[in-house]
Amino acid sequence: MTRIASYGPRALFWVLCLMVAAASLRFLVAPLAVVMDHMSHYVPTAPVALYAHIVGATLALAFCPFQLWQGLRRSRPRLHRAMGYAYVTAVLVAGTGALALLPFFQGSAFAATGFALLGILWIAFTLRGVALARGGDHTAHRRFMARSMALTFGAVTLRLMMAPLMAQGWSVVETYQITAWGCWLPNLIAVEVWLRANSKKAGI
Repeated sequence: MTRIASYGPRALFWVLCLMVAAASLRFLVAPLAVVMDHMSHYVPTAPVALYAHIVGATLALAFCPFQLWQGLRRSRPRLHRAMGYAYVTAVLVAGTGALALLPFFQGSAFAATGFALLGILWIAFTLRGVALARGGDHTAHRRFMARSMALTFGAVTLRLMMAPLMAQGWSVVETYQITAWGCWLPNLIAVEVWLRANSKKAGI
């Protein structure tokens, strides 16, 4: 019964990651000014960084559930590694693009700082995870990649937080006062608590 109950959160994680990733590609079928008006001001100033961030973050989010799938890691280790490198590449592209967009950010300095720290930690945790894997410390590798994916999942929590705020009349830019920090900091804290609670289990 406990095993069955654990499938609920996992299934929800898969659905949210893939659903948000798919929705993020809507700019492919409609003008950016229509589907992502709050980001259209980046087009004339930093178009490469903008699309690098959108595409990279979308791919990173889509890879997340597959990389956390232990069955795939055990049965198809080569595929797991290949998808892992694709995930890392996507994070580096998206994170670099996000940092390059900051000079043109329209929110407050407080919000910009939150997004800047998110981008820096996202890249740093991911690269540290790669270095640990290459060094043979696979347990520490999985811990850092869990942190990386907690930040990747910020794309989901940002939208979950933004929706009720916008329903109350907030603009997208106004929601950044909360989401710039709230979309990732609770995720990271939750993962740290989980890692500490499960530190004695094998493979964690």
